[in-house]
Amino acid sequence: MASIQGDQETATRVDRYLTQVWRDLRLPGLAMGIVKENQIVYLRGFGKADPTGRPVTPQTPFIIGSLSKSFTALAIMQLVEAGKLDLDTPVQHALSWFQLADPVASATITARHLLSHTSGISRFAGRELLGRSVNVGMEQRVRALRHLTPSRPLGIFQYSNTNYLILGVLIEAASGEAYGDYVRRHIFEPLDMQHSHISEQDAIADGLATGYRWMFGMPVPGHTPYLSDALAAAFLISSAQDMAQYLLACLNAGVSGDVLLSPTGFAALYQPQVPLPDKASSYALGWRVERLGNLAIFRHGGEVADFRAEMVLIPEQRLGVVALVNCNNGLVAQGGLDQVVPGVVQLLLGQRPPAARISFKQFYGLLDLAALVLFGLQLWSALRLLRPSRFPSSADVLRLLGDIGAPLIALWRLPKLADSPWSLLRYYVPDATLWLAAMGLLSLGKAILRGIRLLRATYL
Repeated sequence: MASIQGDQETATRVDRYLTQVWRDLRLPGLAMGIVKENQIVYLRGFGKADPTGRPVTPQTPFIIGSLSKSFTALAIMQLVEAGKLDLDTPVQHALSWFQLADPVASATITARHLLSHTSGISRFAGRELLGRSVNVGMEQRVRALRHLTPSRPLGIFQYSNTNYLILGVLIEAASGEAYGDYVRRHIFEPLDMQHSHISEQDAIADGLATGYRWMFGMPVPGHTPYLSDALAAAFLISSAQDMAQYLLACLNAGVSGDVLLSPTGFAALYQPQVPLPDKASSYALGWRVERLGNLAIFRHGGEVADFRAEMVLIPEQRLGVVALVNCNNGLVAQGGLDQVVPGVVQLLLGQRPPAARISFKQFYGLLDLAALVLFGLQLWSALRLLRPSRFPSSADVLRLLGDIGAPLIALWRLPKLADSPWSLLRYYVPDATLWLAAMGLLSLGKAILRGIRLLRATYL
């Protein structure tokens, strides 16, 4: 058990809290790192890294999702300080071929717009990127954006992974190095991040955790595609120990980590650029800026289909916290996983984490019950159609239209409502999409049975 600045009582409370979270959320594995002042004061792994039961350690690599964006932002700022880029010069100055379907936006978008998600590129486009199963190369993906029309004007916040894909290519053009090689040489190696990787194969050789997805409340190994051409947005790999090293450099803002960036450069990364929709927080350059009581905090979450991560910096307390988890599901992540780090922060500040309004088990219990009841009703309704038919009525025609229309409307409208393509939903909410597919197939089956009955009654 690690101590926290010699405070064994606080370390014990953190241990108990994380053990409870790990059990309550049915997490396969969890790794936590805490930094204070100029040192790492807490490192611990919980649970298993893979189906063999191999334990999670602080050195176990995890995919860190959108925490990758802060690395991309740091790389951009390094190149700015080296005089190779300018935040407010249009991207086309470095990438002459860069274009969207809107020529005015293409000629106006800057690195600052991309870093702060104010380029006008939609959230849907960014999620579509993560729903793909084939790697075609980062530059090729950016070149394909010539068909993409911005959904909003410049300057309006709209979180999109695509922004950071473009930044990755911009880094390559300005540095003359592949994005992953640049991050490894200029960030990982200077910070001695020995368990951080730009390659899935290298990470597997180093003990990469297996990703899991919750299926109706139970964690199941995910086996989802690793998108190497989305490194700059979501697919860098690191460990709790390495991320703690990274947070120390960020926390000290160049004072003890001047191999990375000057204090002025770090300050620019944390400078709010645009208010977020909740009006209570802002987005800076690769970081969210929020408040915890009277304290300013810098924060970012990250997720891919089967991993989730969270990091927080509290400069006034000289404190940083990071959590890495090898499980995810879009239905429940916002209700539990994103509260792990804030809960630890509250403990470190002498506060008590708030109790959840509904537990993970209660949520999934109610969800599974509702799904089972609705599926049972749909199945019972289909089986009733196998019985001898009565003389059809106009209501049967309406039911037939409903059986056909309901799945078609869901197929068309649900991606718009979720702001996510089906290609992403099948990875990020696999249980919900499986249930919807089963319900849709039953509905179409009912439509076929109703149609047969109507035809028989009409022509026989």
